[in-house]
Amino acid sequence: MKKRELIELRNSLRRRGFWVDIVEGEFVLDSWFSRSNYYEMVSLLSSLKITLEAGNRGVRVKSNSSIPDEILSQIETATCDVFREYNTEVPLPILFQGISRNDLSISELDYGIASLVFSLNKVGLYTSMSCDGHGRQEAKMWFNGNQMEEVRNLLEMAKREISFAYDWDVKKETVGFLLIGRRRSASDPLDVGKVQDDALAFSEYLINNCSPTIS
Repeated sequence: MKKRELIELRNSLRRRGFWVDIVEGEFVLDSWFSRSNYYEMVSLLSSLKITLEAGNRGVRVKSNSSIPDEILSQIETATCDVFREYNTEVPLPILFQGISRNDLSISELDYGIASLVFSLNKVGLYTSMSCDGHGRQEAKMWFNGNQMEEVRNLLEMAKREISFAYDWDVKKETVGFLLIGRRRSASDPLDVGKVQDDALAFSEYLINNCSPTIS
């Protein structure tokens, strides 16, 4: 595949919550992920008839042609029922053969906010529940910890660099707090695609600007 097409597939995987980099033509999943997350990614691609082969650190797509936009869209909006049985012909990379403390299932996360749930947890801001709103209500992510000010400060810093579609805010709850994406006007439509745009942009900010763990 050409570099542009590799980047398009990488971006679609990131939008769905699988944070991959392209290393010597391979799609290499971030080391924060677990073995089961690697299986989920391979299962998703295999379910959409994308032929894979094992690489040194990740997987390669066995195709000289581009992946149609329709398939890229299906990756970005895949629900848990799209993920099928793992393709056993693609061996597990050494990176994921150890034990991981991460038990987050990407396939079970709503596709609109999966990338943001990943990045928040990666930097030590642990979510307890999440919902992308399904186009009917506002997207929300719940936290049980006492890190509300850390999340608020990061959000305010990100807003200086990112033009979000929604007005993201942090709200105190009886137990813990939540991150919510509010409409700027009651007449504005609720659009999961725009929620996903915001989630990916905030994710990129967190990955690029935060240390591995926030104490």
